[in-house]
Amino acid sequence: MSDKKIPTTQHAALIREFGEPEVMIYQDGVAIPELTDNQVLIKIAYAGINPVDYKTRQGKGWGAEAIQKDKFDKNEPAILGCDVAGIVVKSTSDEFAVGEQVAALTFDGGGYAEYVAVDANLLAKVPESVTLQQAGALPCIGQTALQFVEFADIKKDEHVVINAPAGGVGHLAIQLLMDKVTQDDVKVTVICSPEKYDKLGGLIDKNKLAGWIDYTKDDAFPDLQADVLLDLVGDEAGVRALNVIKSGGRVNVLPTIWVDKLKAAGSQKSLKVAGYKAQRSGEDMARVLQLVADGKLTLQIQQTYPLSEVVAAHRELEKGNTFGKIVLKAS
Repeated sequence: MSDKKIPTTQHAALIREFGEPEVMIYQDGVAIPELTDNQVLIKIAYAGINPVDYKTRQGKGWGAEAIQKDKFDKNEPAILGCDVAGIVVKSTSDEFAVGEQVAALTFDGGGYAEYVAVDANLLAKVPESVTLQQAGALPCIGQTALQFVEFADIKKDEHVVINAPAGGVGHLAIQLLMDKVTQDDVKVTVICSPEKYDKLGGLIDKNKLAGWIDYTKDDAFPDLQADVLLDLVGDEAGVRALNVIKSGGRVNVLPTIWVDKLKAAGSQKSLKVAGYKAQRSGEDMARVLQLVADGKLTLQIQQTYPLSEVVAAHRELEKGNTFGKIVLKAS
């Protein structure tokens, strides 16, 4: 696409304040971003939505702090969205050419739009066997799941407990963990509702699980003397799950805001609690896309909304009962 064919304005969902989903206003006439060195302009096909998006929209966390400083304090609107996949329409990078299909995780926002500028080092080319819808759903959850499981440094014969194994990050992390069951004799127990446990059967061989804890029951969680807890929920749910871990065990939590709470709650057990935040990486983006292309990871997409219905998409995600991922179709 030549510069002459790239429009000067686009449709996008803007926020001018923090608050409920309705603060996102879908409108046209929004300027298309200018490229700086080693960036590409992507015509977005699909953009994933993540819990970090609605927490940022509510005014919470590092994302909201950045928007307040970089946008709102300058009386400028912001565009949410860190998962993008689409087609390169302009490039200042030698690595990516116009017409190539690419995907990226960008913490600079801009995904809830028709066009976005992304640093080339965050991009990966989308394999032919992966759809742009899949690629748009994958960046945040895929890179997070891959990095989080590697960060946990799970050893041979260890017992790992994971909560929320059917959410966005969780439904990929549980598949990566099951590979360790086969390769390293790791034991895996899941914490989830009966409904989510049933759905896991479409992703993994549940017969290979060491166990299942139904958190909807009032019973105290069993003391499994497990080595590692992968906590994808935090807060009171994370505190409740500490019962499964042995003294001196390891707890890895997403998001990092719950580290102090879990440390305090598990102080008598001398637990090693560590938080993790995903690192943006074009290399890891490529690795995850290839795992999907090779059939080694199954990506679950629950629902796709047009970008104009971003408010409804956020409402659905905030219910907290999604299986897999919700994505926006940009054009």
